[in-house]
Amino acid sequence: MNRLFQTEGIVIRNIKLNEADKIVIIFSRNYGKIRAIAKGIRKTRSQFGSSLENLTRVKLLVYKGKNLYTISQTEIVKSFFLNSKDLNRYALAIQCAEIIDRITEEEDPNEQIYNIFTDMLEFLNDEKNITLLTEAFKWKLTNILGFQPELKKCINCNQSVKNSDYHTFDIKKGGIVCNACSGSKNCYQIKISNYCLKLLKRIIVADLAMIHNKKVIDCELCQLSKITEKYMSYYFDINNKSQEFVNKLRSFKK
Repeated sequence: MNRLFQTEGIVIRNIKLNEADKIVIIFSRNYGKIRAIAKGIRKTRSQFGSSLENLTRVKLLVYKGKNLYTISQTEIVKSFFLNSKDLNRYALAIQCAEIIDRITEEEDPNEQIYNIFTDMLEFLNDEKNITLLTEAFKWKLTNILGFQPELKKCINCNQSVKNSDYHTFDIKKGGIVCNACSGSKNCYQIKISNYCLKLLKRIIVADLAMIHNKKVIDCELCQLSKITEKYMSYYFDINNKSQEFVNKLRSFKK
């Protein structure tokens, strides 16, 4: 990496440094996650304006010092949710940004993750089924990172999954287990409907554009969210701060 470089990225987190400066964490297209100082950003007449607010897609000119990156120039490509009054959409977007921050290492580029993160934010602006979109995004991340669950055959005996009203999803083993292999029930096993299993298969392989604005039965979506949360928690140790807030917002809508 050159000492002075240009890239495009999405702001995923801000940390106050002192009265004038902030540390800005950006997931960039070319360099992965970078942590850089934005000098004077907290001043009233900062040169950066709103370009480094969370969930902003921005072009950057960055200088790499001995121990720290410094942001020299910025140009907004698109501000996601900057003026949004929809708390649900903003909370889900922040939740996904927290996941990106958690599962990625600094200076480890992954253009697939960057592209799918950008697509998710684009669709979330006018998405009718915001929960389905964000749950699909999380499962696609597991796929990119090599943690895709086994859904077509039993994770133990390799027998094809037979048609049934319900199946057993074993979080710890990473997929479906047949009745013969399920043994005694434990906290890692979740009962999953055949509808939810088919839905999970679909969202893992389909582009987000194919999932965009699709209708799903509410109870099945709730089941999907439960499995997603447990799976992400087990494999990535993710219990992100915004999850409890998102759950509270969902409870208010019921």
